[in-house]
Amino acid sequence: MFHIQKPLKRVCLARTPTLLQSHTVPNTLPSFPIFLAQRSRSTLKRPIQRLDKASPALRFTYPAQRTAHPPRVKRVDIPKRLPHYIESWVKSADVRRKLTTMGLRDEDIDWLLLRFRDLALDETSSPDTFAAMRERWALDFLEDQCHLASTGRETEAAFNRAILSRFLTWASAQPGPPAKDSPPPSSLMTDPDNITTFSPYYNLASIRRLFDLQDAAALYPKTRRMRRKVILHVGPTNSGKTYNALVALANAHSGVYAGPLRLLAHEIFDRLNKGLIVLPQVPGKPAQSSARVCNLVTGEEQRIMDPEAPFASMTVEMLNPNTPYDVAVLDEVQMIADPDRGAAWTKAILGLRVKELHLCGEERAVGLVKSLLEDTGDELVVHRYERLTPLTVSSKSLQTLRNVKPGDCVVAFSRQDLFTLKYAIEKKTGLRCAMAYGGLPPEIRAEQAQLFNDPDSGYDVMVASDAVGMGLNLKIKRIIFSTLTKWDGRRDTPLSVSATKQIGGRAGRFGLHEEDSTGLVTTLREHDMNALRKAMAGTIPPLTYAYLEPSPEAMAELAMLLPPTTRFEDVYNLYQSSAMVRAPYRLQSLKYSKTVKRAMEIVNEHYEGMPTWECMNMLRVPFNYSTSCLRDVAKNMARAHTEKASVPLEVIFEGTPLLKALEYVTKAQQRALEAEPHSTASTGRKKLLQQIGDEDHTLLRNLETCHKALTGYLWMSYRVPAAFSDRVEAFEMKQQVESGIDFYLTLLAEAQAPEVMDNYATRRRAIRPTRETGPNGASVETSRTETTPPKGPHTNVI
Repeated sequence: MFHIQKPLKRVCLARTPTLLQSHTVPNTLPSFPIFLAQRSRSTLKRPIQRLDKASPALRFTYPAQRTAHPPRVKRVDIPKRLPHYIESWVKSADVRRKLTTMGLRDEDIDWLLLRFRDLALDETSSPDTFAAMRERWALDFLEDQCHLASTGRETEAAFNRAILSRFLTWASAQPGPPAKDSPPPSSLMTDPDNITTFSPYYNLASIRRLFDLQDAAALYPKTRRMRRKVILHVGPTNSGKTYNALVALANAHSGVYAGPLRLLAHEIFDRLNKGLIVLPQVPGKPAQSSARVCNLVTGEEQRIMDPEAPFASMTVEMLNPNTPYDVAVLDEVQMIADPDRGAAWTKAILGLRVKELHLCGEERAVGLVKSLLEDTGDELVVHRYERLTPLTVSSKSLQTLRNVKPGDCVVAFSRQDLFTLKYAIEKKTGLRCAMAYGGLPPEIRAEQAQLFNDPDSGYDVMVASDAVGMGLNLKIKRIIFSTLTKWDGRRDTPLSVSATKQIGGRAGRFGLHEEDSTGLVTTLREHDMNALRKAMAGTIPPLTYAYLEPSPEAMAELAMLLPPTTRFEDVYNLYQSSAMVRAPYRLQSLKYSKTVKRAMEIVNEHYEGMPTWECMNMLRVPFNYSTSCLRDVAKNMARAHTEKASVPLEVIFEGTPLLKALEYVTKAQQRALEAEPHSTASTGRKKLLQQIGDEDHTLLRNLETCHKALTGYLWMSYRVPAAFSDRVEAFEMKQQVESGIDFYLTLLAEAQAPEVMDNYATRRRAIRPTRETGPNGASVETSRTETTPPKGPHTNVI
């Protein structure tokens, strides 16, 4: 017998022959769980019985009676498992919360759930009746979801959605709680389309219809009346797939290009207007000009060359499915599986009203695109391409940065690593480095790319992040990976095979090298070479899901069916947790996007009572909410929008160091212009860098953040022009910021030039402050030399 003398504590045994439920063990027996885990099920009965006699509080059950998560369910087992899930669903607190959000009172919920349980269990207990009600119980949906579910939790979520759909159909026809002596409704088979008496729950049928997304292709009825020709161009980087699609676009009477980046939209906009797309020569006919009048439409900028222009170049999110075209080109189609942005590609593939749709992307997207087009009935033609220039993996790593040569691109995945590599390469080789990374504005990235491509610019090496893998045409001969891991916000994770191939494929671009165009790929360190070889030779698994997102129209309609006091987040979460989506689709969810979660917090705080479409706009502003400064900008925008109706440009910068950083660098530019007539440019650059003293590049980060804030303001100005009316001022300030960033990067390049490197390093060591330990153990600065630059406004930490 065990004697319990100390306070009891709960214990949970994982992966043991038994599961302990609602039990306790004494602190005097620390080895008891280990002992119990080593016993077989047959020998557990005796100690369990003795413990039960010793203390009634100790009760044990086996996993068959309770598990952490429900098991997966096979298709054939759905009918017999459904009653179990109905019992759990009726008792769920989450279900009560959903029904409360829909406007039902507690007494209505109690009565409806009780009646539904009894009638549903009667209905599903009869195999004949159940088989005849395949559509009513969404058996096709359940079979589909249970087959694809990888966990018991996903299976349970599928059952919950199907049961809710059935409940809403039934409840929408009920007359309400009956009087005491009135007989309750006896059938679950009521059709809500044939209601002869008024039901207080009639709006539940409309809510249920909004949740039904099982036929995603039917969301675009005008497009379904067409039979489109879809041409899928797939192949590796630098295979000519996009070029062939653009030739078809330039030969059409009207068309649209849609890509994932503003850089790509700008490039196609320029090429179409300037006639830079080389059309194939037709024998016996004069050469054709590919110049076409084309408008540019992105979320942050619109250049309207002609309101009636037959061509447009835009980012994917800006596509309007209701605008008819002859030809459309949808680039980087593999992004359809991206949890944050994939829904825009799905919408374009299903909804674009075009005679000929060209999709460009990777081989792994073929199967998924075929699945989508099976529902649309469109013709599909697949064109596969091989790489136009050879691409090889070097036999050995670079080993030292002294071996960097002109035409190389060194890849890293953090700002600190990028600047460290830039300084080290310039010091050890005497070569200047251009830079390209995601934090730089697209316009500055394009300028840096031009500097690298220009043989007379003096910039011979590119130092870049994974931003080099898309949107920039660069004359790269060799790609050098400084590392094959990338920080994902929590830990360093290996670079995916797809990303490795995308970046590595930028070497040896066809048509950009006059001499040998063979591309080389290598690593900085030898221990990464095996991983690189495997990645470059590996196969990429096919895509399995395309993402859907709630449309603003559906969200607005749902909000109108719910009580007026319902918060936008509750509307959004209700839709997310209740919508029924069939494979190969997935609903774009809050749990997959940290950006949406942070944006939702701002919407909840400042947009209470605002129309749903305005909340959706705020949710989609292209901000990186991991940056505290941008979160403050977004809060200022939301606060001014709700309180003052109009949002002056200067208001969004309140409480941030962004405007001070811009003012500081503008004054530095002016000093440079004033100093250069009296001294050499190099001397002026060195003095200015000394005055700025931005060793950790906080000034540069603030300028980049300021650019993103202005981009967000311009994005809103195209959607709510009456409130965000300072568009002209925002454009002027945006150009000023771009000029400041360009000046800063040029300043760094001059300061790091080989002829001044030693002096610059010596000067940095000279101005480093001396520190001593204070009485409390903290490091205390005691002195600085006279050459120490004054502390500028950019030293505010983001």
